[in-house]
Amino acid sequence: MRYDDGTYLPFTFRSAFLLAAVLAPAVATSCDDEGGARDLALRGDGGAAPMLQDAQAGDAQTSGPMSTMRIAHLAPGLGPIDFCYQGAKKGMFVGPVLGGAAAPPPSDGGDAGNSGEDLPGDGVDAAAPDADAGPDGGDGHANLRSASFRTVSKYLVLQAAGPITLAILPAGARSCANALLTADVTLDPGKLFTVALFGRPADGGVALELGAFTDDRTTVPDMLRARVIHAALGTANVPGTGPLATRAVATKTTVLADRVEPRRAATASQAVTVDGLGYVTAPPVPPPASIAIGPASGADAGFEPWLSQSTNLDLRGGSLHTAFVLTNATDATDATFEVLWCADTTTSGDRTTCTLIRGSER
Repeated sequence: MRYDDGTYLPFTFRSAFLLAAVLAPAVATSCDDEGGARDLALRGDGGAAPMLQDAQAGDAQTSGPMSTMRIAHLAPGLGPIDFCYQGAKKGMFVGPVLGGAAAPPPSDGGDAGNSGEDLPGDGVDAAAPDADAGPDGGDGHANLRSASFRTVSKYLVLQAAGPITLAILPAGARSCANALLTADVTLDPGKLFTVALFGRPADGGVALELGAFTDDRTTVPDMLRARVIHAALGTANVPGTGPLATRAVATKTTVLADRVEPRRAATASQAVTVDGLGYVTAPPVPPPASIAIGPASGADAGFEPWLSQSTNLDLRGGSLHTAFVLTNATDATDATFEVLWCADTTTSGDRTTCTLIRGSER
C-alpha cells in the first residue's frame, strides 16, 4: 500500500492543557559529534561499504554520490533493528549497516529525582566495541550498535544518494534478505536527513512505515531551535491521535508547534517563526519546564490534554532539539503520550543524546 506522501506500508505486524491559548507552530532536528570520520569495513551483500560517522553534510572524502542520514526507531512493539540500502533500485543491497547484536530496549533505570530517562546509556550492547577501538569487532566486520525502540542513531554516511531503497531488518541479521519493511526514500547529497521508522497497531501486530525529514544544523546564539515530529500513532492499548499542538511551559509558555500532523513535522507558520522544515526559532526557556500537548486547533483528537513532568529541557540560546511525540507504550493509565527529547548537537557513542519525558503525576 502506498500513501499519498510516498511512504509505504508493506508490512503489518491527562493535567489539563494549561495555557492552551498560546498555541503555535514548532520544531527541530539534527546531531553532532566531536569525532572524525572513520572508514569501517561492513559486511554486506555487495557494493561499497558505507562510512559510519557523526557527519556534517558534505564531509565525505570519497568519490561518487553520497548521502547523510540517521535512523530513529519510533515503532512500539518492535525489537531492535538494523538496515540495508540500495541506490536507485540498482545493484546489490549494502549492509546490514549497523552490524550489532540485538540490544535490549531502554530500561526505566533513570534517576528517581529526574522526570526524564537518559537513554544514551540504556539498551547498549556492551559486547560491541566502540567505533574508535578499531575498524572491526574481531570477526572481520564492523560491530556497531543496533537501533532499539526510542533511540536515534548518530549520522551515517551512505555511499548512495537520490532515490534510495531501505530495508529494515531485525538486529543481528547476517544479510539483507527477509526484510521487515522495504521502502523508498530520497536522500539528497549535501543535506542531512532523519529517517524515522513509525509503527502503529494493525491486525494484531504492528504496521511499519518510513518517513524522511530534512535536518538543519543551524543554531542561533540567543535563540532556541526545535522541531516536533508526530509519531503518536497508537499501541495495542492506546489509540493514536490526530493533529497535535505542543508547547514548553515554564514561567511563560513557548509555542513549539501549533499543528503537527501524524507522521509529519510541524506545519510551517507565520504566527510564530516556524520554517518549511518544521523548526521553531524562539527565545530561550529557563528550566525547569514541562511539555504540554493537546489537540491542534480544529482537530478532534479524542484525548485529554497532556502535561509532562517538569525537567530541564536545555532550551537555552544556541540549543537545537528534536521532540518525537510517541504514544505512551508503558502504562495506559499514564495519559496518552511520552516524548523522546533529543539534543541534536550531542551524541553518546553511536547515538544521538536523547531523554524520555513522561507524563506528570496526577
